[in-house]
Amino acid sequence: MGWGLMNLWSKGEEGAYIVHHGSKPASDFGHPLKGKETLDERPNYFERAFPILFPHGQGGIEANRPVAVTFREHIQWTLCYHDRQFWTHESYPFVAFGILQRQEALSSARIQMRQKTFEAEARLMSIITKESLEEAQRQEEKNKPISDPAVRMLRSHVQTTSGRVIGSDAIRYHARSQLWSTTIYLTPPSLWITINPCDLHDPIAQVFAGEKIDMDAFEAAMGPNKDTRAKNIADDPYAAVKFFHFIIQAILHMLFGIQVTPYWVKSSEGIFGRLRLYFGAKDGLLAQNNTTHASSAAV
Repeated sequence: MGWGLMNLWSKGEEGAYIVHHGSKPASDFGHPLKGKETLDERPNYFERAFPILFPHGQGGIEANRPVAVTFREHIQWTLCYHDRQFWTHESYPFVAFGILQRQEALSSARIQMRQKTFEAEARLMSIITKESLEEAQRQEEKNKPISDPAVRMLRSHVQTTSGRVIGSDAIRYHARSQLWSTTIYLTPPSLWITINPCDLHDPIAQVFAGEKIDMDAFEAAMGPNKDTRAKNIADDPYAAVKFFHFIIQAILHMLFGIQVTPYWVKSSEGIFGRLRLYFGAKDGLLAQNNTTHASSAAV
């Protein structure tokens, strides 16, 4: 922020602030410059929307750079930045997640539109009226199949598109179908548990939130009070997520003998022996990790 104010400093005084109202909607999709385009003709959304995070007006998400970085990778990098300014910002993580969802939805829709049958399907869906949608809604409420083929086609396209969008209902439906099919194939799970660690008063969560707590010489009476602990978690939701994943991974490793990395899943002897398969529900989504070891136990 200091660098941005220095740019406005003129003759020992702070310059004026002028916000011009535009006549076009602001695009939150960043694209590399093409041809003779300039930054003024295609400004980067993140550089303009978050001057505190990008005080030099450069380095925004999807901005021009010698080595291309994907949107998801750049967001993940910012959320790991050492001074925590990105993940503690009141709106940046949520704005980035919303843009990521829209990008995934548009990318999925683009794939469908490139199919050879899309033009014929689009003509069929163009005859859909408000009355036909209301009739389809009444049929669904009565647990009856939708009779209108155009509405069925539209529903199929919507489900296919949302099936590639993180956090969508279609993703959950897909994971649940995997869960039930696995139950049919391997019989019901031996154990079904809900792990819900409390992040408000756990000292490990406070360490993730930036508190200086010596876990090797821990004293329960030391550290922030109750109100400060709650405020730390409220101000830093990313720390709460990191705490949750840390606790879940520790339980899987120490109790069930499962080690998970982005590249492999390793199973060893745990309190139930060597597990064959487990499902874990995290961030509202069901994720499957399948080990190759044979056993009758499943979590």
